[in-house]
Amino acid sequence: KNINLIIKTYNDDLKVLLNQDKLLQVILNLIENSISMAKNNTKILIKVKKDNLQNAEIKIYDQGRGIDFNDKDKIFKRFYTDRDIYRENHSGLGLSISREIIKSFNGSIKLAKSDNLDFSGACFIIKLPLRK
Repeated sequence: KNINLIIKTYNDDLKVLLNQDKLLQVILNLIENSISMAKNNTKILIKVKKDNLQNAEIKIYDQGRGIDFNDKDKIFKRFYTDRDIYRENHSGLGLSISREIIKSFNGSIKLAKSDNLDFSGACFIIKLPLRK
């Protein structure tokens, strides 16, 4: 698939205390999920900024079919998947593991309704406390 990844940052001085390999695992998992559900020539947008509560906020948007917002908590449960059996093999562990990693950094991850009309698929928000 031809996927365009766009990363926008709004603050240059965001510092968080975490394991960079584990954070990369979370972000790659979200990107891979987006790609697996995307059509060709789709875009994925990642925005990084400081929120109003002194957290680093990472928003990951895609242009896929989205996720039923009624499933916003269920998608983080172990072995949950909404993919049919004929799609690529997915264990249903990625989002569960991602949530545990983010919680280990005293952060949070959630499914949100997109606030970007050009990216009306899935939108995940990761919040991580800034280092003092």
